[in-house]
Amino acid sequence: MKKKKCLLCTAVVESGYKFYDHLEDVHMMPIRRERIVQPENWIHGMSLEKKGMLREETHSECMERFKFNHPEYGTDQCWCPDCLGGETLAMVNKVCSKHGQLYIKGKHS
Repeated sequence: MKKKKCLLCTAVVESGYKFYDHLEDVHMMPIRRERIVQPENWIHGMSLEKKGMLREETHSECMERFKFNHPEYGTDQCWCPDCLGGETLAMVNKVCSKHGQLYIKGKHS
């Protein structure tokens, strides 16, 4: 599998969900994921794509999942790019200006 180098640290991570996991767990950046939705008329063995059961999370679903897995998000122990600032935030802003907003910015209390 193809690997990507993280621009925020020295890690080299497999592309796809493992890279998103890295961004969420190491850099505390909420990333919207695809969810599997099972309709009432689902038949065992049908492909998920064929039945249209894959959909991207909403912002609120993403933040609910992320805050459940990362309870320190938005607290004084948060290490997201917005809280760290400096070079980390500058690099994230540079990447986002080129590729679009890659992560969800949640509210901090």
